Amino acid sequence: MFKKLLMVICVCFVLFLAGCKGDDGAVGPAGAAGATGATGATGATGAAGTGGSSAIILTTGAITGTGTGGDLSFALVDSLTADEEDFYDSGVAVLVYAKSLGVWWPLPGNVQFAASAVSGFTFVHGVDSGTFFVDIFTTGNSEGATTAPTRSFDDIRVVLLPDTGARLSADINWSSYDATIKALGLTDVSLTKASLYRKK
Repeated sequence: MFKKLLMVICVCFVLFLAGCKGDDGAVGPAGAAGATGATGATGATGAAGTGGSSAIILTTGAITGTGTGGDLSFALVDSLTADEEDFYDSGVAVLVYAKSLGVWWPLPGNVQFAASAVSGFTFVHGVDSGTFFVDIFTTGNSEGATTAPTRSFDDIRVVLLPDTGARLSADINWSSYDATIKALGLTDVSLTKASLYRKK
């Protein structure tokens, strides 16, 4: 009986001690910094994208329509591979602006010339024998002439937009040349010369 009583007292004492909580001890000093781990292996280089991702501006400089009825055709990019031909044929947005009387006119649309003469223009673009081109066509004229009069431009600028997301933004006034190049972060300093082109 005494042993059982002693056992119960011991158990109660242990439970009593377990329920007591003393003050937390002070935080010990920080340990020394561990050695720097080994540098991981360099990842594989990604494949180059087709056609690039930045918009570019092409310029003709002062030019006069030289085709039938004053039409114009420009070579923009040549010596394209088959993959590049597919990209330029369907993956690039093309914006065209004609300058006359010191004003940029968006195409398709009307352009005013000296003596209040006006002509309407539109354009198409595509790939021909490895060359990406833009054709500008006369659609009408203020003189009512059957054969469109030849017009002289101060300049014609073509903006190529490989980024199809940017061209769809409703926040950009694409009809304004100045607003367009500003929104795209481009300047007139870096222009690429476009040459006249005769399709093969």
